[in-house]
Amino acid sequence: MSKLQFRPGFQHICQLSADKGIIFYTIADILVYYSIFAIRCIKEEIIVLAISIMLNHVHFEGYFKLESRMVALLHGINTSFAKTYNSNYHLQGPVFHHGFQHSQRYGEQKIRDAFIYIGNNGKVKTPGINAEDYRWNLIKYLASPNPFSDMIDYKTASPNLLYLLSDVLNRRRKLQPLDYGFFGDKYLALNEIERQQLIDFIISVYYCLDREKIMPLYGTYDNICTALNAVSGSEHGFVDDLSKEDYRHYYKMMSICRRLGYDITKLRSFSTLSLAESSKLGTENALSFALEQNYGFRKLASTLRAESGCSDYELAKFFHLLD
Repeated sequence: MSKLQFRPGFQHICQLSADKGIIFYTIADILVYYSIFAIRCIKEEIIVLAISIMLNHVHFEGYFKLESRMVALLHGINTSFAKTYNSNYHLQGPVFHHGFQHSQRYGEQKIRDAFIYIGNNGKVKTPGINAEDYRWNLIKYLASPNPFSDMIDYKTASPNLLYLLSDVLNRRRKLQPLDYGFFGDKYLALNEIERQQLIDFIISVYYCLDREKIMPLYGTYDNICTALNAVSGSEHGFVDDLSKEDYRHYYKMMSICRRLGYDITKLRSFSTLSLAESSKLGTENALSFALEQNYGFRKLASTLRAESGCSDYELAKFFHLLD
């Protein structure tokens, strides 16, 4: 955590994965984390202005009166998520880095600047989209409960979708987050249209951004989008993950792995290196070592490079081989 003299107010917080590798390989990963985050903030009455869930880190802007409450919130979210994540994937250890970075935001201009910066994270990593089109910054949900799907027709919806919608409402009413069991057979039986409807529904039901605080900063939703796409914002309080990468490459790699029958949530098992060994070798050597030692890894890596256009850095990040 950044060593700053804490003052009550809005904080821009960034939490990186424990080994810099990807955390969120699936929609289930994102929504389980998001629902844990949302419920924790609701219970703790934390005002949240912005969030962006990236593949290996999370940004958010929230108001804290006490540093201890900020630390406790992050600890609670990370502990809860690590417990369910590791249980689901049969892993051990922390998912997020034990510390986090934060930058204090005082005055309307700095609060707005952090909002813009966080809102643009997905755009920076996914060239060719507008900032609001990155689903996991939740910007479009300020204007619509279902911005990425058709409105649900409850008369024609499948029994599986209706069951899951009811389950979401019941969990939210009880202040319970989703777990991986939610994404079982009934979820897998949905067609793509219904899956997108369900995802929008979950995000809206658990929505944690404070509209009443956000809208006065810009006046209208259109003004928010204009501001987001006119400037990128800035952050001088800490060093962000500024690596040059294209998230479209990761999405393609995930799709390729599913097509080839690989369990993408267990891809790190291809590596014969421990995190400590990988750190000693460095990214380039760690990747080379893994390629030499494991034929299955070498074959898959070759396919991913050819079909996704990924760089060595992106490949190493995908397989948790960063130094």
